Amino acid sequence: MAWLRNIIRNDLSGVEKYRYGKPVSELQRELGLEKVVRLSSNENPWPLPDSVKKAIQASLENVNRYPDPQSNRLRRLLAQKWGVSTGEVIIGAGTEGILHSLFHSIIEPGDEIVCPVPSYPLYRSAAIASAARFVEVPACDGESWDIGDITGSCTAKTKAVIISNPCNPLGRIMERDRMIALANELDSRQVLLIVDEAYAEYVDDSNYLAGIDLFRNIGRIVITRTFSKIYGLAALRVGYAIAPKTIVDAYDKLHPVFEVSRVGQYAAHAALLETEYIKDIRLKTVAERTRVQKALSEMGVATGLTRTNFLLIKHPKSGEIYERLLKEGVIVRRGSDLGLDGFLRVTVGLPEENEVFLSSLKKVLVHFA
Repeated sequence: MAWLRNIIRNDLSGVEKYRYGKPVSELQRELGLEKVVRLSSNENPWPLPDSVKKAIQASLENVNRYPDPQSNRLRRLLAQKWGVSTGEVIIGAGTEGILHSLFHSIIEPGDEIVCPVPSYPLYRSAAIASAARFVEVPACDGESWDIGDITGSCTAKTKAVIISNPCNPLGRIMERDRMIALANELDSRQVLLIVDEAYAEYVDDSNYLAGIDLFRNIGRIVITRTFSKIYGLAALRVGYAIAPKTIVDAYDKLHPVFEVSRVGQYAAHAALLETEYIKDIRLKTVAERTRVQKALSEMGVATGLTRTNFLLIKHPKSGEIYERLLKEGVIVRRGSDLGLDGFLRVTVGLPEENEVFLSSLKKVLVHFA
């Protein structure tokens, strides 16, 4: 059966499998735990509004039929929300699904995708899957990037630069002036800027420039957003992008047919209408985030500035702390999974979940005093 190894792409030998967060059921099975708190995937932990639950229930009536392959109802609502045409909207299976098809639609073998790191690891796998060379631009001070370093990493082979704003896993934003400078410079070089705004709804900062404003002013950029975070639909895998019509037309030729389920389309449509719910979740998240940060500070644990629904904790024994927290029934994310050795990423959960985390961490830290 050695020939099977010979048919695998050679360039996959250096590609690591995505490191998923520990599933709750697996931890319960392994350690015999009844109660587990998962703070590793940056999900919205609060209950969905009734309108979304009802939409999900209604969508189940015709699951024996294929869904609308164009997600037209959801597409029209998104176009209306952002003031763009339906021909400038992409609906896909989460940000990951969109990026895979997007990269396949613009990449020729040997082309390059430039990305400031640390960042969402699946950018790299999506780029490599499309036969692109993935070019990493390290943060100059561990927290931000020099615009010149990003643009200086672009060559004649560079098709796109992809950034997350706010950044996952750093939690920070790229400020308005720097975003404008980056977008204009890349446009002048005919390099596509792709901005992943998975956490944009959590931002309340006047210095933040939403990608839609860049799109309206420049036009030749792509913005991706998701229903998996603040909208609370992580299990249904629905994301969207605003993009130039030329990009959308190419994308439509390659994306998987029927990739967004009927359930996902109905739920996302209902969720998009729940503007007051989104505001409420943002306020609750920020309040809990502030409370947890204060409690951590009182424990002598420093956290960096964040505009998202997660925190970064720096500790030289982060790997051991992670393992000890697992035994306490608390799942957080190892920074090493995200290119950040010496860190833990912790989602802001429900108040009672955060209390379990804080008490467990306090217990664990005794071993490292």
